[in-house]
Amino acid sequence: MPQTVPSDRVTAAAAALSTYLVDRQFGAEKINRFAALCEETRRALDLDSRLLLAEMLERTAESNDTIRLRSVLFLLTGDLYHYERILHYLILGGDSADPAALHYTHWCMSRQLFLGAASGDKLASFVPCDLFRSYTAMVRQIARRWDLTPPRAALRDGPIRRVAMVTNQFTNQGHQPTRDCFDFAARMQDEFGLDVAIINVNGLPSRVENVFIPPMVAEVAADLEGVFALKMFGRQVKVASFTEPVFGRDKLSVIVEAIDGYDPDLIVSFGGSNIVSDLFGDSGARPVVALPTSSGITLSLAPIVLGFEERDHTQSIPTLYRTPFARRFRPFTFGYTLPPSSGVRVDTGFPDGTVLFAVVGTRLDQEVTGEVLSLLDDILDRCPAAGLVFAGDVRELPAQLAPLRNAARMRCLGHVADIRALYARCHVFLNPPRQGGGGGAAFALAEEVPVVTHGWGDGASVSGPEFCVGDRAAYLDRAVTLATDSAARTVAGTAAKARFAAIGDRNRCVERLLAYGEEARSLLRAERAGAN
Repeated sequence: MPQTVPSDRVTAAAAALSTYLVDRQFGAEKINRFAALCEETRRALDLDSRLLLAEMLERTAESNDTIRLRSVLFLLTGDLYHYERILHYLILGGDSADPAALHYTHWCMSRQLFLGAASGDKLASFVPCDLFRSYTAMVRQIARRWDLTPPRAALRDGPIRRVAMVTNQFTNQGHQPTRDCFDFAARMQDEFGLDVAIINVNGLPSRVENVFIPPMVAEVAADLEGVFALKMFGRQVKVASFTEPVFGRDKLSVIVEAIDGYDPDLIVSFGGSNIVSDLFGDSGARPVVALPTSSGITLSLAPIVLGFEERDHTQSIPTLYRTPFARRFRPFTFGYTLPPSSGVRVDTGFPDGTVLFAVVGTRLDQEVTGEVLSLLDDILDRCPAAGLVFAGDVRELPAQLAPLRNAARMRCLGHVADIRALYARCHVFLNPPRQGGGGGAAFALAEEVPVVTHGWGDGASVSGPEFCVGDRAAYLDRAVTLATDSAARTVAGTAAKARFAAIGDRNRCVERLLAYGEEARSLLRAERAGAN
């Protein structure tokens, strides 16, 4: 069989990428140029060409940097084999591996998985096997090497009275997870009479630790430092915030000591890969309940891990890896609280009365792919009087719209502070294929805007089966029907409002969270009694 001959474009891409793969001097600007080149290459070449390119690089690149090479090969192909190689390299390094580099690499990988960059059948087992086990090993290595195993606290009698809400990222009221974290804490305090503190760990990477492509540096609100009372949406909650950018022993030690000093009856681990909470949960130092902020598998060492929804997602995990997840899973509904709205008209650039589709998100540059744009173009072809708006900060998307047939009927609005006021002008919410999108879908439902979504991810979990479609053709037909048939849109709008009423009772969610907290306390008591 004749060998495949690389095209000039593939050969040129290999030469350009090889220059970066062998470079020994890297700063932030060069890493960003390297990442931009990889992304440009990924978009410019079809999959077969990218696979050939990856084969060429793996065979010829003179790189001793496993993380750099394998992260690039994954970005080009979506093949999780390359992430497996990175994890095995780090795990085999044992105590010689820098915990800060382990932490940074874990989050870079997790972000790409969240963005849906992985392809193939390995995904079903990669997260519950490779990623979960490497995360567990990392937490235990941090506890051992940095002497960060918290002391076992005495378990007080009586109901829960004091709660520490530990979060990896807490920034501002425009950030949906921040709003949700604050809302859960405020409700436990104000509606249930508990003493509650938000512990803002800033546990996502805030500086680059190696040449992982693409890099990940999370936003840190530098003004949120120290212990203070934070006011938001007419409520006030205690916050202890730690903005030190270095992920190291000193920072984590201060945070662990602060939590111990607060002496909570329950730790709520807000979101996955919450290392500080897991230091307490894995050692049995205090009762911990993990509260996911997204659907699917949550990486946590807490004895109880709630679902983002009622459905038992652990049934989809391969049997060999299911037990540790199924044992700790509890059904739950995350719930939503509507943000305030002034009701002031949002300018969309379209005349009043125009039927408008809305695509909303904080990562639209990554989520609105070429395939999504092709679908949106087809939808507008069949809805010649309709328009489409994108709400969310973007840099690259406007240029991607320019060559589309219906570019003139698409608008990038940027960040919209009053999302409910925008929905008041929109008629259909289009959710692209993505893991996130729960908040945007929830608030659309509340404003009686029907959702069109594929059957997976947060948007699907929030919207429910009635608003999910099975494939591209069904997505197209449903979107067109809702835009062109006012009677169908009215029926769907009524169903949307009913769906939000069913999932949006945040007070009920808090009540259930605290009940699971009591179960976590009982489990820890039983565990300690059995060990004595």
